Amino acid sequence: MGELYRVIYTGQLRLGTEKDEAIASFSARFKVAEEKARKVISSSKDIVLKKDLEKTKAEKYQQALEAIGMIVRIEPLEQKAELDSLSLVPIEGAAEKPKTETPGVESKSTERAKPVCPKCGSDRLEGDNCLACGIVISKYLARQAVEAENGVDSPENTSWQANRDPYAAPEADLVADTVEGELTDPISHPAGAGWHWITRGFWHFKQNPVAWILTMVVWVVLSIVVSIIPFVGSLAITLFSPVVLAGFMLGCAAQDHGEDFELSHLFAGFSSSVGQLVLVGLLYLAGFFIIGIVMAMVGGGVMIGMMGGMEAMENPDPTMMSSATGVGSVILMIVIAFGLSIPLLMAYWFAPALIAMEGLSAMAAMKLSFIGCLKNMLPFLVYGIVAIIIVAIGAIPVGLGLLVVMPVMTASVYTAYRAIYYG
Repeated sequence: MGELYRVIYTGQLRLGTEKDEAIASFSARFKVAEEKARKVISSSKDIVLKKDLEKTKAEKYQQALEAIGMIVRIEPLEQKAELDSLSLVPIEGAAEKPKTETPGVESKSTERAKPVCPKCGSDRLEGDNCLACGIVISKYLARQAVEAENGVDSPENTSWQANRDPYAAPEADLVADTVEGELTDPISHPAGAGWHWITRGFWHFKQNPVAWILTMVVWVVLSIVVSIIPFVGSLAITLFSPVVLAGFMLGCAAQDHGEDFELSHLFAGFSSSVGQLVLVGLLYLAGFFIIGIVMAMVGGGVMIGMMGGMEAMENPDPTMMSSATGVGSVILMIVIAFGLSIPLLMAYWFAPALIAMEGLSAMAAMKLSFIGCLKNMLPFLVYGIVAIIIVAIGAIPVGLGLLVVMPVMTASVYTAYRAIYYG
């Protein structure tokens, strides 16, 4: 038999998880009394929930518990040091055996190794977030486990599925729909959600208005200065904008944790998957380059049509008047450009947040961003209309109103992301 593992609840819930909902979900999913579920969820110390498991089964339990909103970890039994007399063994609901408290429990618990980020190895953790690389740890671990397990239920393993121990830990049915569903099946919202995203964005702004304004001003000034450099400046702004936006998203997440938005969040994205974020900027730039080629091809015919139209107006020959359709061709060109740009913007919109907080690749993040926007076309229609109005209003007093509008709209990207991908 290979190395055995145990599953440990850290006493913390994932950001945005309601305690009562977690208790109800835990009780229903694992068939335990609500009183015991409340005792487990309310614990502030590590609790062993399941032990003596093979690694794949321990990871399945970890995924299922993280889907509920619990922050858990798995570790080999060789590292075992009884952490708490409160345990959920066996979790399936079999008769519980009395357990005596081991002397020295308290001292061993306090001497355990400090948890580190599974992605970058940093110990700068705050709740479910790594302050060093910016990922949401539970989401990252769940995603990694699912990807590593893609071959477990393959056809060649069907005989193992048929002969497995009926009392073994729950597997695919316990986890698949919850862990993957949060990322691969974004939630659709009613049209009014577009307005709510913006009002929630204002909530983020008013928590730390000075920091938001200062950060936005610094970013605008930096953009202007860098853009002065011929060609390279504009290219750099396009490539690194997703990195900066990821930093803003991490700042919003910090506010959700009860912390402050700070100027340092402008550069926070540089510690979180910079390569993938820059790749998003590169793909975005490549998309507009392709659109430019299409427009150049269409524009050649448009220019010929417009020249013919101008000649027709000077010489109203009926045979020449037909060339005046060049104006219509210009409108067609604008419509084509708009139609091609919208899908590209949809793929870009949530990509920085998905990379920084979910640990996704650039391509996966852009695909998921597109799906999330596609499922929420009506809210985004309302969102776009309201955005145009408030930007116009903000620009009236010598543009000073944009000092509020720009942070609000930036934070609204985060609030929309949370609503669509977390519900």
